[in-house]
Amino acid sequence: MGGVFINYRRGDHSATVEDLYAELERYFGSGQVFLDRPSLLPGQRFSDALRARVDDCEVLLAVLHPGWAEVRDASGARRLDHEEDWVRQEIEQAFAGGKVVIPVLLDGAVVPRPEELPASIREIVAVNGQPLRRAHRDGDVAELIAVLERDVRADWEPVPAPEERARPGRWLGVLTAVLACAVLAGVPALPQDDSWAGTDVLPYTLSLALMSTLLLCAPLIAVAAVRLVRRSVDDLERDLHAVRHQTYIRQTWPIGVGFVLVGGSVGLSGGPGPVVAFALLLVLSVAVARAARTHLRLKKRDADLWARWPHRLPARVTRVVLRRAAARLHLRLDRMTAPLSLEQREKAAWELDDITGALGRVAREAQRPRRAWLSQDHPLMLAGYVLWLALTAALFLASGLAYATEGEGTVRRYVALGVMVLIGAATALGTLETAYRYQRRQRRELVRQISGFRDGLVLRVAEMSRPARTKPTAPAPRPEEFAEPD
Repeated sequence: MGGVFINYRRGDHSATVEDLYAELERYFGSGQVFLDRPSLLPGQRFSDALRARVDDCEVLLAVLHPGWAEVRDASGARRLDHEEDWVRQEIEQAFAGGKVVIPVLLDGAVVPRPEELPASIREIVAVNGQPLRRAHRDGDVAELIAVLERDVRADWEPVPAPEERARPGRWLGVLTAVLACAVLAGVPALPQDDSWAGTDVLPYTLSLALMSTLLLCAPLIAVAAVRLVRRSVDDLERDLHAVRHQTYIRQTWPIGVGFVLVGGSVGLSGGPGPVVAFALLLVLSVAVARAARTHLRLKKRDADLWARWPHRLPARVTRVVLRRAAARLHLRLDRMTAPLSLEQREKAAWELDDITGALGRVAREAQRPRRAWLSQDHPLMLAGYVLWLALTAALFLASGLAYATEGEGTVRRYVALGVMVLIGAATALGTLETAYRYQRRQRRELVRQISGFRDGLVLRVAEMSRPARTKPTAPAPRPEEFAEPD
């Protein structure tokens, strides 16, 4: 555990020692400061606990009150002269273990002369002390904390990031290539009805191919529309990402309810037919159930993020996660009082460094080539587009073979079929290119926004850490034998 061990002798000054303990515990964290009465648990052997904590501590504070060296027992003997005296034993053990020992001089106290102390603890007169005066309590405690910060660290560990889902590997590319080849070879080989020959009716393969090509335009239109209203969408995302999940649900639930009501009214009216209406209601019910499950999971996750901190950001951080991490730190600082404790300062600094590292990763992701972006972020979408294009091309090829089989094939028709294949491919590539440019711009804008927000948080943490912890400007009085040279 380490930390600070407070060595003192009970008396009228005990309240001052307990106040010092409370101040140090608030600053360095629970468990990092040891004082016998509040730190010992019922049932513990105090002798074993005291020795263990002295052996484990990093700094021992020897609290010296006026007359500290002359305290006597009932028989009139000095207590420091007894080898079993706990104040003496603790200081002896600290020096023997190479611990840092700091005399804390209460009002009117001075470091004893060497001849006034047992030889085993005489080294304490050579150690510079820290005064603790009632009239200058805040400043003296701040100076003591500054000295302790060199050797005492807050006891905390960042919460690990949640495990990321395994992403498809090379097997997905191999499987996609095999399925695409199977589609290109298998669809044209399917038997076709020649009842369309000599009429104005198109082969069913050509009808399906034209419909597939038309559907390829839908994602392009959707992505292009989002790009046209990019600023509004980004502003909405930024505002929603900055709130807690519970607030997000309260603000957005009318949208989901609206979809359910519209879908339910359509299904009940029977407009599209009972089968379609039933399927629509089934899909909506599953969507609502999944949304409720996701809400409960994210609510639990959100509560954990607020209860324990800091949480390490995942290696592949999303806009939502990064924005909410910065927003949580901002709200935490709103609830903290200045000056921040060492634990609060260290945690805030660690979280700011983690946010900085995540910003660097996002900036590097914005520079990725198109192939890396697709394979890393959207492997399933890439596989789906490849299979979609393979199916569309296979349908056009099957249509061409059907025309050739029935003697209806002409150069004009073959060229038209080829042009339609190219249009489908161009539409798919245009969708991917538009999405690629949009996500790259989003990442760059995210880096710009969070970088400015982070810089503000850095300044705020520095401001809340004041008054600055500074070392004492003058040493405590020492015996002439150890005085500074002229």
